[in-house]
Formats: sequence, structure tokens, C-alpha cells
Amino acid sequence: MKRIFLEDVTADKLTIRGEDARHLAYSLRARRGDRLTAVDRSGRSAVIELTDFDRNAINAQRVGEIQLVAVDRKIILADCLPKQNRFDTIVEKATELGVDRIVPLISDRTIARPNSFREKAKIERWNRIAKETAEQCARDTIPAIATIRDLDLWLKETTAIDGDNLFLLFCWEKEQTTTVREVLSAFKASGASKDIAVLIGPEGGFSDREVRAIKFAGGVSVTLGKRVLKTDTAAISALAMINYEFM
Repeated sequence: MKRIFLEDVTADKLTIRGEDARHLAYSLRARRGDRLTAVDRSGRSAVIELTDFDRNAINAQRVGEIQLVAVDRKIILADCLPKQNRFDTIVEKATELGVDRIVPLISDRTIARPNSFREKAKIERWNRIAKETAEQCARDTIPAIATIRDLDLWLKETTAIDGDNLFLLFCWEKEQTTTVREVLSAFKASGASKDIAVLIGPEGGFSDREVRAIKFAGGVSVTLGKRVLKTDTAAISALAMINYEFM
């Protein structure tokens, strides 16, 4: 069954407008009488039936009971911005791989440093990519896209707010022995219910100062293998390993 994300699914009658309506009508070729799964940002889902179409909106009625979406352990991807538009791919693939929150970061060696105007446009695009991907791969939720922030600030926020409930891994090219698989297997065997955060560095890697700060914040350094991977490949590889262990 096709899936769409709406602001609210609790009303008996719903109106779908704007880009969502155009996507249904023209891309998905929806018709009167079609039934969809509608999911809202509060974690509720319901089956709706499309009833009327016009140029600007699609009307629908709820025909199924409201269900609460089950939330398991959360996965957070914190990734230093790569050059060009490669973060678009990171958002798309992270959404497919079940990430709940994506945090774009600026580190000592980050080359891409968008100004406030470009940052707003980028975050809007990343939110659109996450929403479209979540619909395509039948997710129950859309990953939250955080504002771009400095790595040091994110570490302080993470330690202060989520430190006791978060298991932080960071992929580091100088780590030679501790693998992601070993760390995740041990974490799983411990029975801990903490959320998992994966931290990926920029093209030039983390500076020595940053490595010390990450470890001070509780981060565990891991290797992804013998090869040095590009930042987008590293993110996908680490998330795939988490899927293997916990999905």
C-alpha cells in the first residue's frame, strides 16, 4: 500500500494540498477510491481513502483505525559535511537504512561551510529528500534533520542531554584493531537499551584535538576495514552494519 506523510491523521476527513497532492496525482497516479497509509509526525498511522480531486487539493476520509508507530532504539547519524552535494546522498541512504536523526557538522577540516542563506536552502532540500525517501521505502517515520552546527558544540550538547542514554561510535582511519562489528556485537550482548550515534569525519579526517574531545565525550573509535573510505561511503557502511545487528 502506498504511503504518505501528513501533519495529522486523527480527523475523519483530511485534505492533502501542495506538493503532496501533486506527488499523489501526477507521480503516483492516484485515483478516487485509492487507499493509502497516512503517517503523521506524532507517530500515528491510519488507512485513508481518496474521495475527491481538484487542481489544488485532494480530499480523503479515514477508513482505518489509528495506530501508534512502534519506536525501537533510535539511530543518529552525525556526519561532517562533505564537498559538493554529496550530503544529499547521505540523507537519502541514511533514511533508507532507518536513521532517526541526521546531524550535519562542521569540523576543523571541513571544507564545505555554507552561509546562513545556503544553509536554509540545504536543510529544506534535505528534509524534502528524507520525506520522499521515507515514502518510497515505506518507513513509518521521517528522519529529523538538525541544523548545521560545530562538532564541538554537538559533543557538548550530546554529553549534557543524551550522555547517559547514548552509545557513541566514531569512525577513525587511525583505529587499527577495534572493528564496528566487534563493538556492536559486544553492545548487543550487554543488553543495553541506549540509542546509537555514529559520527563520521570529513574528507581530511578528524584532527588530533577533535579525537581527544570525542573520546572525552565517551566516543568509541572503530575501524571500517583496511581501506580509507570516502565520508559518504563510510556512513552507509557503518549504518549497514548496525542494520545487520539490530534489524
